[in-house]
This record gives sequence, structure tokens and C-alpha cells, in this order.
Amino acid sequence: MPETGPDLRIDRPAETVPQLVVRRVRQAILEGTLSPGRRLTERELMELTGVSRTSIREAVLHLQTLGLVETSGRRGVRVAVLGSDDVRQLYEVRAALESEAASLFVKRATDTEVLELVKLTRPAKSDDDQLASIYHFDELLLAGARNALLASTLAPLHARIHALRRLSLSIPGRRERSEQEYRDLVAAITDRDADRAAQLARLHVDAAKEAALAAIAKLEEERASGT
Repeated sequence: MPETGPDLRIDRPAETVPQLVVRRVRQAILEGTLSPGRRLTERELMELTGVSRTSIREAVLHLQTLGLVETSGRRGVRVAVLGSDDVRQLYEVRAALESEAASLFVKRATDTEVLELVKLTRPAKSDDDQLASIYHFDELLLAGARNALLASTLAPLHARIHALRRLSLSIPGRRERSEQEYRDLVAAITDRDADRAAQLARLHVDAAKEAALAAIAKLEEERASGT
């Protein structure tokens, strides 16, 4: 019998080092640890993550593609600062795409996927819990819509919008209204009413846009006054 050679196969990691860096930095932005306008140099990112300059540069390029960071002078980047016009445009596109995603989910999702959405609309104990539920809601909605092009188009928008949601929830009463909007949307999805689901998805995005604009206006006012 022929000799069996040594097994030198290397398991391919689920994520590359730059992908890991992108995920960690993105999570820090979503959690508010890295706030809008926070400057980040290559050296600091290397120290924070413990990875090479090459990996940092690749990760930063991807973060710029997602719109989460932007150039800041000649040395480094900063966490993206979105103005009112940026927010308005983001939500206008989101309203069109997410309403279609809701309609497609009604038509294509399994009963199990619908039940998973129902679970995600249970009252949250904190803003962090609600943000986590919304993040998973977005993922499940796109998966159930079963349209790869729609998902790839919405993904970078969701990355930028999710970073705004913590600000939006700072508007008094927004958390409670948002929870009700999601419950209404899921009720339409459970009834398999595609038109109603699309309408409610758009209404939710419009309400979220107004809350985000109010939060941005407040932030801009605070910056102008130096507080």
C-alpha cells in the first residue's frame, strides 16, 4: 500500500485579518465607542488592534467604501460625520429599497423566518438590546427576501444607518415608537400582506429619518456652541 503523506492542509479562516479589523472598528462605531469625528491614525489602529500596517490599510479602504470613515488631512482618517443632507439622502434610498425587501420577504420567506422576525419585536430592555434586535432584523429581512443584488445594495447603507440609530434613539419617545412600528410591520408580514408590509416599512423609515435629522441637528447645534 502507498504510504500516506502527512496532512498539511490548513483550514481556511472564516475571516481574514483585515475583515476582522473592519468588524471590530465597525462594532466600536455602532456602540458609540468611536464617536463621529473621532480621528484615527494608522499607528493608533495598529496599537488598538495589534495587526500590521498592511492589514490596517486594507481594512481602512473597506471602511471608507462602507462610508463609516472618511479621510482626515494627510495622516489618517476619522469616523464619518454625517450632515443633514447625507442623512436625508441615505434614508430616501433606504425607504425605496427596504419597502421592496419587506414585500419580497412576504412573498418568499418561510414560516420559520417569519416567526424569527416576530421574536425580534419583543420589547427591549435597553437601547443596546433594541439595536441588536434591529441589526438581526435587517439581516433576516434581506435573507428572506432572497434577492442577492438587493442585499448587496442595502448592506453598505445599513452599515451607515446603523451607526445613526443610537443617535436616533436619543430622541425622547423614539425607542417606544420604533418598537411599535416594527410590531406593525411584522403583523402585516405575518398576514402575508405584501402591499401593507411595504407601506409600513416605508412609514417606519420616514419616521426614523425624522428622528435621525432631529438628532443630527441637535448634535450640530452642540458643536456650534462648543458644548
